[in-house]
Amino acid sequence: MPSYDATDALDDLFGNEEGYSSGAGAAVVTRTEAILDGPTPATSIDAVLRLADGLPSLDDVREVDDHDTSELTATELQQKEQTETVISTALAAGDAAVWVIAQGLERAAKGRWWRCTHSTLGGYVEAKIGRSAVYGRQLRKNAPLALETAHKTGTVPKPSQVKVTSKTEEQYGREAAVTLYEAVRDVSYELGAHPTADSLMAVHKSLPRQLPDEPDQQREVIVQATRRTLGVGTEAPAFESESNKSASIEAPAFESESNVDASGPGESPSGGEGEPAEVSETSSDAEDDIEDAEIVPEHLVTLKDALKTLNAVNRAVTKDVFAQAAASPDDAAEYERVRQAIITKTTAIRNKALHAPKG
Repeated sequence: MPSYDATDALDDLFGNEEGYSSGAGAAVVTRTEAILDGPTPATSIDAVLRLADGLPSLDDVREVDDHDTSELTATELQQKEQTETVISTALAAGDAAVWVIAQGLERAAKGRWWRCTHSTLGGYVEAKIGRSAVYGRQLRKNAPLALETAHKTGTVPKPSQVKVTSKTEEQYGREAAVTLYEAVRDVSYELGAHPTADSLMAVHKSLPRQLPDEPDQQREVIVQATRRTLGVGTEAPAFESESNKSASIEAPAFESESNVDASGPGESPSGGEGEPAEVSETSSDAEDDIEDAEIVPEHLVTLKDALKTLNAVNRAVTKDVFAQAAASPDDAAEYERVRQAIITKTTAIRNKALHAPKG
């Protein structure tokens, strides 16, 4: 058996949180020792806990006033990136552990290992993982899809996400379900967000009744549906799409054309190579010419002023400006900091507009 310290550490980490119960450390360690070769469970647990060693020292983190809205310093940006890497790694480890549990429960169910200690499998599941029998059944049912998604995309999906993509699997097959998850993940990252069960469901509902049999064509349909539904610029504005009826988020016409968002380096709004598309000068000038009525609500005036400012910025910040700024090797670090800050700011504004009430 592992040392008391390792088991106690796991209980301290997960003890009273939803989905875990006191003594979880001992249960996991006992079960794992019986089926694993290699590092002991105590070593594995310690490896997860030691992720905290990768965090910057709390004493080195500068305390900032609640009202401070200044840009992050170079040191703060480095500390933020370092910390978020640790957080992402820990979250991924937790997500992966869920599907390990699901595989364990599947074996327990097949062998009826609970028959001498519990009257039902549901009772056994509740005792072992501290969650309902229904939750356990869902994990077991969705584990194959979750594991294949993780294998093919390099990202471990959450149970709520696989619950949605399992619907895609039922209707279109597993390959389409995996592609859906990957497309929503990638487009969400472009927007500075993360995939959610809601965004996956919105895209699932936007798909046509039938998908092409050819894998590349199938992927193209799913990717384009994802970009339309999540409001990323595509060849056709979202409101012209036949999938619009089931899209949860709809991009305004000028958003679809301008794509003022966080497309990754070398990616165009439609997912191909090249730079993000820019607003048509004609369209921008037309927006600038909007005249205020005699009586316009103050908040609407603020939005119109913001639109004029954005149009001016979009005309000034051309592809050539980025190219020239990137050409100086001496300013590479500062250029990248500014580029990332622009992405962050424009993405924040774009997301506010996308999620704002419609008139």
